[in-house]
Amino acid sequence: MFYTQSEHYDTIVKGHAGRPAGYPDLDFYPNLLFYIQRNQNINTVVYEANILSDNLVNLNDPINIKWIKFGKNGEQEIQSLNYIQRKLAYGYHFKIINHDLIEFCFVSYENMKFFLSKDKKNNFRVSTVINEVMSLVDRIYIYAEDLGIFPQVKFAEFFGRNMLTNEKVYKKLFFH
Repeated sequence: MFYTQSEHYDTIVKGHAGRPAGYPDLDFYPNLLFYIQRNQNINTVVYEANILSDNLVNLNDPINIKWIKFGKNGEQEIQSLNYIQRKLAYGYHFKIINHDLIEFCFVSYENMKFFLSKDKKNNFRVSTVINEVMSLVDRIYIYAEDLGIFPQVKFAEFFGRNMLTNEKVYKKLFFH
């Protein structure tokens, strides 16, 4: 019988809530918004607030996106996204609501809205609705299968914290 990787995902991949064991956790720092990891490898896409002087976000380009490529000996190489990655996968469209609030969505999935705003500590963070609760986004895990020229995303997992209670929240979004 033929099974796709996603049908037996729980049996072939061990780890916390779907993310394989051994994937690096990034420490949060003031400009880090969230990061994305994928099942293809441990390289990580990092989203950072593009801050100008006086702790204002750059309204022309509010989010910097880059790759962290992890080497076999723990070394890290920072790279920019290429054109295809920006335009078809990890890039974003945004709308300015005011100087401290920007709505955006991923170019690859426009059905989910995210908001870039300042938190109580005056740091920029990203929030969205996870399980009907406004939540801060910490990281996203993407599971995709290589079935052609471009990987086909099977599901995305969102990890964050409830904005009011700081309790951990989790959502798994399936794609057909």
